[in-house]
Amino acid sequence: MILQAAKMSRIRIIVNKRYAEEAISALHDVGVLQVETLPESVLTVMKPGESQDAKRISDYAQRFRGLESLLYKVQSKERFSFDSINDLTAAADSIHIDERVTGIRKDMDSIDASMKSVHTTLSILDKISGFNADLAVLSSANIVSFVAYGQQLKQFEAAVKGSVTDSVVTALNNATIVSIRKGEEKQFAASAERFKVNLEVMPQLRGHIHANKISLEKELASMSRRKISLDEELAAISEAHYAKVSAIREQLDIEMSRLEIATKLGVTDSVIAIEGWLQTKHVSKLESLIKGVTRNHYILEKIETDELPPTILVNPMGVRLYEFFINFYSLPKSDEVDPTFVFAMVFPIFFGFMIGDAGYGLVMLSGSLWLLHRFSHPPKKSRIPKQVSGFARTIVSENGMRIIAKAILPGAIIAIFLGILFNEWFGFQVPFYKAVFDVQLGLSKLLVVSGWIGVAMVSFGFILGFFNRLAVGEKKHAIAKLGWLAAAWGFVILGLNILYGQPTSPGNPIALLSYVLLVGGVISIFVFEGAKALVELPSLISHILSYTRLVGILLASVILASVVDYVFVRGLSHGLLLGLVGILVLVLGQVFNLVIAVFEPGIQGARLIYVEFFSKFFEGNGRPFRPFTSQRRHTLSKFRLN
Repeated sequence: MILQAAKMSRIRIIVNKRYAEEAISALHDVGVLQVETLPESVLTVMKPGESQDAKRISDYAQRFRGLESLLYKVQSKERFSFDSINDLTAAADSIHIDERVTGIRKDMDSIDASMKSVHTTLSILDKISGFNADLAVLSSANIVSFVAYGQQLKQFEAAVKGSVTDSVVTALNNATIVSIRKGEEKQFAASAERFKVNLEVMPQLRGHIHANKISLEKELASMSRRKISLDEELAAISEAHYAKVSAIREQLDIEMSRLEIATKLGVTDSVIAIEGWLQTKHVSKLESLIKGVTRNHYILEKIETDELPPTILVNPMGVRLYEFFINFYSLPKSDEVDPTFVFAMVFPIFFGFMIGDAGYGLVMLSGSLWLLHRFSHPPKKSRIPKQVSGFARTIVSENGMRIIAKAILPGAIIAIFLGILFNEWFGFQVPFYKAVFDVQLGLSKLLVVSGWIGVAMVSFGFILGFFNRLAVGEKKHAIAKLGWLAAAWGFVILGLNILYGQPTSPGNPIALLSYVLLVGGVISIFVFEGAKALVELPSLISHILSYTRLVGILLASVILASVVDYVFVRGLSHGLLLGLVGILVLVLGQVFNLVIAVFEPGIQGARLIYVEFFSKFFEGNGRPFRPFTSQRRHTLSKFRLN
């Protein structure tokens, strides 16, 4: 139901031990129950459950996680099912590829390391291509040689000749070979670091460069053929076994999750008991399932408790995406108002109103649609720089960006509609029609409208707070909410009297009404919430007036766009150079204003709801509903909730 979380029930299920495994599997497959620890009153007659198969299943799970990671991923539509733990372990024992797959991976890693070493050696030989002597002279029991290259190579050569005794420096076209006695590497390395010279150790080779290169390239080709052969073998093994290995691993993980709740069960010699929360609408369906699974050997009963249930938000499809913003603030408790629907209705209006430009609205609409299409149809190669996409993902996840893009759509449409009414197109006014409402000329009217929006939002917040407190039996706090509402309207009426120059003496019936509301509200707050609550009275005025920022942000955007456009138009009329400057100002200014138009209305629109509205009724800190279930990709569920 709108503005209300799902109704929850706590139940206890007792089944014959003979059907325990099937019953737990059924509960896991349908995924509607959040399992809770049994109360002490039950554990006095039952003992906690034990995970007898935990070690065995854990060993199997560890083995198959490792095996799956070694295989190549193979897309498969095949799904597997396992009737019992024994059936699962039998399937696991039928897989005999571990040793061969591990051996292939080790051989491939060894080949990769060897190929890397050969490539490094070939690179070194390319650098010293001008060296015509036998390479054996560069390495011996007492001599080690280095290939040096860098911008300050000449200075480095001179430093080595002067500081390292018995060194031999052979200067080539692209590099220098330095041969030194073993034991003098430390002093040699200091010179290299000083002149920022790169060093590579010369490998021990015999013969001339050309002969070594031919030999190494043959070795490289041989290793490449061997790697291709191993790769093909591993691909064939993966094609034959990956789907089943993944299914076994997934089912083992599921069995581990089932075993984890064993300690929350109560057991006797003949029965097991399990308690948890589920949506009230699922109770009868779950009972039918348990009845069939246990051949009618069960007891299912609702438990009366004062404990607050976990929260499940239930909203229409179009509203559901805004749950992201509510959860970002705080999850509602299960007994308080769910503000998702209100947020979904109000936020796009605030967002679109603060933009108020058809041009910016069209850009945001197009950008959001493009982003959503890109997520649904990702390109094989992205043209967006990795630095930009990587930075974006560090701020918001891909799922978060998708939700934000969808949330912007209705706000962008409202911005386009209002922009047409205001005749605002990137700050320009189209000459062939007149604005229905001019933002700058009608500023006073917009401020009045924003003020009444503030009154409406604050009042609605207190009304929700009243019904919310009343629903949970807190009558005193409910009455206090009405006191706050009365005080708010007392301030509003008194403020309007002052604003329009009306008498503020009690002789004026309107002024008298404001005093009655103020005094009555203050008394209610003092009686039912205490003297400390009265400190918050000034915030009533600030919260109402805070909604005038809707107009402030709209006006700032309109004026900034107008200034940018004015500079552009004036530049075009004063020659080529100033025209180019005007075009630059137009592009940069509009991009800057567009960025502000994306972020500022979003932040301020959410803030007005979070702070000025939620504070009147919303407490949050709800407990999320975490059902006993697992996501399946490679296996099939045995049970469904009809």
